[in-house]
Amino acid sequence: MGGSRDEPAAALARIGDGEPVPEMSRFTEWTMIDGDLVCRYVWHNLPDPTGGTARYTLPGTEILRRLGDGDRFETVGEFRNGDDADAMTARWRAAGGAVAGADGGELRGIVGWAPEPMPRAADRAEVERALAEFAARLAAAPVHGDWAPVAALFTDEVRVRDHVVGFAEGRHALHAYILDGVRRSPFARYRVGLRLVDGNRVALLLHAEGSRGGLDVNVVLHYAGEGRWSYVEVVYNPQEIPRGSA
Repeated sequence: MGGSRDEPAAALARIGDGEPVPEMSRFTEWTMIDGDLVCRYVWHNLPDPTGGTARYTLPGTEILRRLGDGDRFETVGEFRNGDDADAMTARWRAAGGAVAGADGGELRGIVGWAPEPMPRAADRAEVERALAEFAARLAAAPVHGDWAPVAALFTDEVRVRDHVVGFAEGRHALHAYILDGVRRSPFARYRVGLRLVDGNRVALLLHAEGSRGGLDVNVVLHYAGEGRWSYVEVVYNPQEIPRGSA
């Protein structure tokens, strides 16, 4: 597995609603750069307090925008499951917590968590046309109450990973996942905002909107050719979903 280690940073050590965890380390599995936008896939790791091989790890993404021509960036959004973050740090503390000299810096991501995009990159214009079609169908689906046209844009063997719901495989499973999500969701509109294209990997910022408020979601797609997508990963924090009455 490729990627690079990021040194722990106090500003990035707080991944849930609890106290900061200085022992947290970061491993960047991949980085996309498209113009002034950057998207990174980051694993947040804690060392096993017992010295064993138990994993305390949480994946997430972040989108940054470069400011000017230098090395200054602003954060557009950070996306990770806050419930899982809180549960992970609670398990880690219950197992013993901090151990002197252990920072988890040697830890990486989970092998097999996500497939790699096709190695031969499609023409960017083709990917952007497919992305425009995806955005159009996503916007139209709640209006017409028909999500089948969205699912039809994915391959028969599509893999689906939702950082809250879990993993599914196959277009029929994807369609069922969409319908279940729509049924449970407080949102009525879905709009694709900024997007990054890097070869066959696309990262986009999806704005889900409803009467109670909105939610920003980072969606990662792998383009498979002929206008279809072979992988979709949906990254968001369930703690940010609007609650209560409209």
